[in-house]
Amino acid sequence: MRRFELLTVVVMNLFGRLLLILLARRWATQKTAQQVFSDYFRVWFHDLGWRDHLPNYRFYSFMELGRFSFWHGTGLAHNGSYRVRMIAAQDFIYLRPLSPFSRFRCDTQLLGWDDKYLYFRHNFYHRHTLVGIGLVKEACLIKGQVVKPKYILGQDPQGDAVIDAWQALQQQIKNGQPAVAEDSQTDHSGLEIR
Repeated sequence: MRRFELLTVVVMNLFGRLLLILLARRWATQKTAQQVFSDYFRVWFHDLGWRDHLPNYRFYSFMELGRFSFWHGTGLAHNGSYRVRMIAAQDFIYLRPLSPFSRFRCDTQLLGWDDKYLYFRHNFYHRHTLVGIGLVKEACLIKGQVVKPKYILGQDPQGDAVIDAWQALQQQIKNGQPAVAEDSQTDHSGLEIR
């Protein structure tokens, strides 16, 4: 992995990181869709924005790189079953900050799929500490039409408790229902609302 880090110093932007991932996956042993894909990165100055740590919005870019690693690492990006991937929803839980020059790992895992979407989980680690968790709901398209994940993966839909709960929350929001009980007097941080 040290060679990968040295190349990242030379090509620090996201396109450079994407190129390095694609090259690494091209010669790596192909994995199955059920395996976890781990990619290593370092926080550079251009990642910081106006913060002294990696901001939340930047994690979404690393999540996209993790899914590129998944699609190319499984060989599914080249089998012709889809042309374009579209994100339908994303969510992120920020647990701890990543300071400049911190080396971190993004683990990408396919949690499950239904008749329309694939669901990914991204766990971010600094050393062995979990610093963030991302969820992504993604559709694959060909000629503007959604391709059923069953045809891409060759397996029937597989669910997950996290996916079910996230889908229920999304449906509540779409229907204009409150995501929490209206009589609740605290927000998600536990602070009292006045």
